[in-house]
Amino acid sequence: MIRVVSWDVDGTLFSYSRLLIALFRLSPRKLQASGWIGMAGQIRDLCRFHQKVESQRRCKDSRVENADLRSFDAIEAEERVALEAALRITEPRLSALHTLKAFRTSGVPQVALSDFESAYKLKALGLTGYFAQTYSCRALRYWKPSPLPFERIERDFGVRPDEHLHIGDRNDADGWGCARNGCHFVNVRSLRKPTNRGFLPAGNVQSYLCETFVKAGL
Repeated sequence: MIRVVSWDVDGTLFSYSRLLIALFRLSPRKLQASGWIGMAGQIRDLCRFHQKVESQRRCKDSRVENADLRSFDAIEAEERVALEAALRITEPRLSALHTLKAFRTSGVPQVALSDFESAYKLKALGLTGYFAQTYSCRALRYWKPSPLPFERIERDFGVRPDEHLHIGDRNDADGWGCARNGCHFVNVRSLRKPTNRGFLPAGNVQSYLCETFVKAGL
């Protein structure tokens, strides 16, 4: 029985393709403020920042080394401003929204487990009300696929790994972390498409959960 559900945020609650469209729509404003050279420099620094994060993720214990990330504080702050603006005009992934509603109706608590602080992203997407709590892997000092962030959720909610379901978009980070922890994992791309109106009738919640997750061995 699933007693808590954790969600990755980036690429899971929203698709990167929709985010890129939103960023493109906002790019003239950014270009006017920064100019071509400034904007190119910011993109370069942002790529370097995320490459550094990925290199830490690939290390043996996936430990967060904040000393190596401090030089990127300014570009990280710029990224947050850009993401917040873009997510305000980005629709959540429909299959994720459908599943969020199903679990809320069934009374299963849901939390966000993202690499970085995600409360502002949930607010921009209009999804804050679905989540009991948010967790940041950076604040917990271990990136996924370390099992430790998953263990923290299970400890906080008093559940065993087999009672914990995590939904994400990366098999190498979300999926492998779940495998090491022992909790269940479903890739967001495998979620069933919404009904024609995008809502699940309340009486069918349990059957929906069975169809979507029990078939996956949960």
